[in-house]
Amino acid sequence: MTMCKAVIAGALAALACAGTVSAQRAGGTATLYELPNYQGRSVTITGPAADLGDWRFNDRAQSARFSGPWRVCEHDEFEGRCQEVRGDVPDLTQYGMMAQISSMEPAGYARPPRPDRPGGGGDPWGPPGPGGRDGRGVEGTRTVFFARPTVRGLDLAAGKHGADTFCRRQGLGSAVWYDSSERARQAIGPDGQITGRSTVIRDLLCAKY
Repeated sequence: MTMCKAVIAGALAALACAGTVSAQRAGGTATLYELPNYQGRSVTITGPAADLGDWRFNDRAQSARFSGPWRVCEHDEFEGRCQEVRGDVPDLTQYGMMAQISSMEPAGYARPPRPDRPGGGGDPWGPPGPGGRDGRGVEGTRTVFFARPTVRGLDLAAGKHGADTFCRRQGLGSAVWYDSSERARQAIGPDGQITGRSTVIRDLLCAKY
């Protein structure tokens, strides 16, 4: 009986270890706080976030807890000065990023090149297709309405860049308005990256020209 218990305990330990390794490979999570010492409003990020304004947290974080290594940047779209951080950081001043983080992603995340940048090419969303579950959308005099735009069957991560890109893929003008109050377990970003739980676009209104 004692040997049986030892075998079971060893198996459970192995499973726990495997789960930890899987979580590390997935990039972990990052929780940002608007005040030092993990105080105030917080938001948890589970994947690449090109614009923290979508979480209403642009340039707000003053402390953070990181599971695994993360790359944080002072401008959106991962531009400007960036730092690799990890662990619990009660005051982001130590990295020179106090209230200056605008975008972030798990360290080592391989983002596809943006087609509008030198060296980029192709369409990160794949070939253009119907405008989500609503097909071509509902046409008005000057706009076209998409209640729930999707790309490759995935919800579209909230953000002006993604909204504009979606509209133009439909042969339309730029986005006029959209709602970003809903969240989804998984979404696709404007660069084709798959994100974890994030705010997504609903009720998208595209200009016809």
